[in-house]
Amino acid sequence: MKPHPLRLLQISALLLLGAGFYWPLLSFLSGNNPLHPEESFLQWKFFKEFLSDPWNLRVIGFSLYQAFLSALLSILVGLPGAWLLTNYNFPGKRWFRLLTYLPFILPSILVVLAMVLFYGNNGWINRGLMAILGTDEPQVHFLYSLTGILIAHVFYNFPLAMKIIGDQWERISLKYHHAASSLGVGNMRRFFGITLPLLMPSIGSAFVLIFLLCMNSFAIILVLGGGIRYTTIEVLIYQLARIELDFSGAASLAFLQGGLSLIGMAIMLKGRDSRVDQESASKSWLPEKLRNRSMKAWFGLCWILLVLIFALGPLFAILMDSFRKFEHGEWIYTWYWYSELFTWRENNYFLSSLWNSLRIGLGSALISSISGLGLVSIIAYRKGVKRRFWEMLTLFPIALSTVVFGVAWFHFYQGHLAGTVPLIFVVMAMHALLTCPYWIRIVLPTLESIPLQWHTESKMLGKQPLEYGVRILWPWLSKTFLIAFFFSFSLSLGELNSTMMIADETVRTLPLEIYGAISGYRFSYASAVAVILLILTVSTFLLVERSIGFFGRLK
Repeated sequence: MKPHPLRLLQISALLLLGAGFYWPLLSFLSGNNPLHPEESFLQWKFFKEFLSDPWNLRVIGFSLYQAFLSALLSILVGLPGAWLLTNYNFPGKRWFRLLTYLPFILPSILVVLAMVLFYGNNGWINRGLMAILGTDEPQVHFLYSLTGILIAHVFYNFPLAMKIIGDQWERISLKYHHAASSLGVGNMRRFFGITLPLLMPSIGSAFVLIFLLCMNSFAIILVLGGGIRYTTIEVLIYQLARIELDFSGAASLAFLQGGLSLIGMAIMLKGRDSRVDQESASKSWLPEKLRNRSMKAWFGLCWILLVLIFALGPLFAILMDSFRKFEHGEWIYTWYWYSELFTWRENNYFLSSLWNSLRIGLGSALISSISGLGLVSIIAYRKGVKRRFWEMLTLFPIALSTVVFGVAWFHFYQGHLAGTVPLIFVVMAMHALLTCPYWIRIVLPTLESIPLQWHTESKMLGKQPLEYGVRILWPWLSKTFLIAFFFSFSLSLGELNSTMMIADETVRTLPLEIYGAISGYRFSYASAVAVILLILTVSTFLLVERSIGFFGRLK
C-alpha cells in the first residue's frame, strides 16, 4: 500500500525535529566530557557541586531577578499603549502601530548597537546634554549596568506586551462599562474591579513570555552588562562551554534553564485557554478629546510622543552614525562607510557576510516551511491534552535558549559531522529549527479556519488528496505561506546567538560582522552594516504587514 504523501511529510518533519533539535540537545546533556571521557556531562554530583558554588547561585539569582524586572517594566510601559490603542483612534494610528512594533522584530545585535549609540557615554543623549550644559563629561550613565540591561530589554519587549494585552482589551464588551455606570461605579474602581481581572490572563501570558525572552537574552547582557557582576545564565553557559571548556557546568546550567523554559511554556499554553472573548468596544476620536481638554487624552498624547522618542531615537542614532567619520581631528558626515561596504575587493568581509546571511536565510526559510507544513498538520484540529503535548513538542525551540541550542550543536558537530558536512549547511538547518515554531504559529490559525466538511465533500466527489490540496488548500493558504516564509527569512537574518556558538571564520553573517565591529569599537562601520541589516529586516516586515498583520498571526 502506497503511503499517503501527507503522512510522509509528517514523519519527515518529526525526524528533522528529533534529529536536528532534540538529539543534539539530549546528546549534549548526556554526552561524555572530552576532557574526561570516562565521565558524562550531566551527573548528579556535577549538578550538586555546581549548585553548591555561591557564584553560580548568584548568577542564577541575578538572571531571574533581571528577567523579572524586565518583564514587569515591559508590562508597565506597554499597558498604557494597550489602553490607548483600545480606546482611541487618531491620525496615523496604523503607522504608529508599525513604528512601535519595530523594536520587537529587530535583531538583538541591532538593539545593542542602538542602545550604545543613543544612551552610551558618547551617545546622543549625553552629547546633547554636554552641548547644553557646556561640559566635556557625560552627564548620565545608563549603560553597562543593570539599568542598561533593563532599558534594552524594555525597548525590545514592550511592543509585545502592548500587543498581547491590547488584543485582550479590545475584546472586552461595553456591557461591563454600561453595567458599572448604571451602578454608579467610578472609572478607577471599574478598572481595578472589572477590567483588570479580565486582562489578567493576557498580562500573565505576556509577563511569562517576556520573562523567558529576557532570561534567555544573550547579546544584550554580553555587551551591556558592564562586567562580571552582571553575568547571567546565558553568558555563563557561553563562557563555560566555549572559553573554559567546562561542559559539565554548561550542561548543568542548560538542564536547569531548559526546565525553567518548559515550566514557563506550560503556564503560557494553560493560561491561554482562560482568555475571554467578548465583543469589541467603540473607540473615541483622540483629536476631538484633546480639543475638549480631556486629561486622559492628553496623557495618551504624551505617551505617544515619549514612546516614539524611546523607540525611534536609538534607530535614528544608528542611521546618523553610519555617516560619521573621524578625519583631521573632527567628525564629518560622509558616504565613506557605504562606499567601503560595496567596493569589491578580496578581503571585503561585508559582502561575504551579506551573501552568507542571504543564502542561510533563504535556505532556512525553505526548510522551515517544508518541515512546518508537516508539523502544523499534526497539531491542527487536535484538542485538550494531545493538543498541548504536540504544541510543547514543536514549540519548545521558542522557549529554549538559543545559546544552549548553539552549544549543543557545537558539541554535536565536533563529535559527528566535522569534516563531512559544510558548516554553512549546519547553520542553515539550525536556523530552520529555530524559526519553524514561528512558521507554525503564523500558519496554524489559517489552516484551522478551513471547514472540515470541505475535505469530506471532496472525498465524496472522488477527488484525490493531491487535487484537493492544489485546488482547495493552496489558494486558501498560499498567502499565509508566503508571510510565514518571509518572516522566517527575517528571523534568520538577525539570528546571532546560535550562530556565534558554532560558526568559525568560514561562516560570517551580518550579525556576526556587527558584533565584531562593536567589540573592536568601530561603531560607524557597525552602524553602516546595521543599516543594511535594518533595511532587509524592515522591508521584510513591511512586506508581511502589507499582506496581513503578522502580529495577529502570532497570538
